[in-house]
Amino acid sequence: MTAPATYLIRLKSSPTGYALMESILGRLNWLYNQALERRKTAYQEREESLSLYDQYRWLTQLRAANEHGLGEIAVGASRGMLRRLDQAFQAFFRRVREGEAPGFPRFRSIRRCVTIDVAGPHNGMVRSQNGRYLIRVKGFPRLWAYSGRRLPLDAPLKALRLTKRGRQWEAALVYEVERAALPASVSAVGIDMGVRKRMTCSDGTRYARGRRNRRRQRKLQRALARCQQGSRNRGKRRAALARQARKEHVRERNACHRATTEIIRRHGLIAVEKLQIKNMTRSAKGTAAEPGSQVQAKAGLNREVLAQNWSLLFSQLRYKAGWAGRELVEVNPQYTSQQCSRCGSRNRPGKSETYRCRCCGLVADRDVNAALNILAAGVIAAGAQTWAVGPCVAPEPYAEAA
Repeated sequence: MTAPATYLIRLKSSPTGYALMESILGRLNWLYNQALERRKTAYQEREESLSLYDQYRWLTQLRAANEHGLGEIAVGASRGMLRRLDQAFQAFFRRVREGEAPGFPRFRSIRRCVTIDVAGPHNGMVRSQNGRYLIRVKGFPRLWAYSGRRLPLDAPLKALRLTKRGRQWEAALVYEVERAALPASVSAVGIDMGVRKRMTCSDGTRYARGRRNRRRQRKLQRALARCQQGSRNRGKRRAALARQARKEHVRERNACHRATTEIIRRHGLIAVEKLQIKNMTRSAKGTAAEPGSQVQAKAGLNREVLAQNWSLLFSQLRYKAGWAGRELVEVNPQYTSQQCSRCGSRNRPGKSETYRCRCCGLVADRDVNAALNILAAGVIAAGAQTWAVGPCVAPEPYAEAA
């Protein structure tokens, strides 16, 4: 079975090379804005919608005349920029059809142009040389890559993306690699998403919540606010704030990868809640006519929910389960926190972290109890296969209430 695998690696170059990459970004940004202007003009004057291939033909003319230096760089980099514009228009048309806020594509400043997609990459662009990797694209400087993982250079290279992160550059390489399914497992687990703990499993495993350095963020934001608009110092403060956000993003992404990989390796059936995260994190401000209540508290809760990266966890579990041959089941989360996992009666645990059933006397951790309910619903939804559910081994074991 083949599946795409993405490798994120940092890039190094010479000072001249970094300056050349900035120049290439400027040329591609100019191409994006010119292509957008052509699309707008064609529709306003002739009511004609230009397609991606119409703009490919226009690009051929620009390259033949070496307009703005586009003939000096690889055609794949220019086509990748035109493809990004076409994707923006396709998303605009989709939102119009579905009655959403349209959000017409807008012109870009050079500050918003940080990504170079190389369309039609081939394996010759990435080579191994003296214990490191060399990325060679026509018109680009030599880009040296250092990766802790060995790149599968024999596998087909499907995508190549170069992104500027502050003062650093990184590459995303997508290879089509062979993936063998993991050994079969009859173990099943239910997962309860939370804020106090990022995830709690029905076997008692807990994953620590994601924490953001709010104090450091506020300090950097205040320093940025004190700077004069357009000053050199403001650019430095903005870059420092971006570096801090990037560090936290990478740390949290890696924590999610470690957690989901462990779950996929251990269990054959994974039951999760089908949560509407967008609705859960909606603002409580209301309108001027009908203002909401407890707006500040709801805003704090929304921040903590978003800090746990539930959407990223679901996405990783989904595609890793497909690669590994595992079964992922999404169940209705309704009443999973109130229902007793032993007798099925409903009790409100309130703010307590301990669940107590007034009918059968069960005393358990509230998140583990919810995870067991999710697991039971997932086993029913999975069908007739026999799954080894196993007992709960939570730090607070089940006990009869006195």
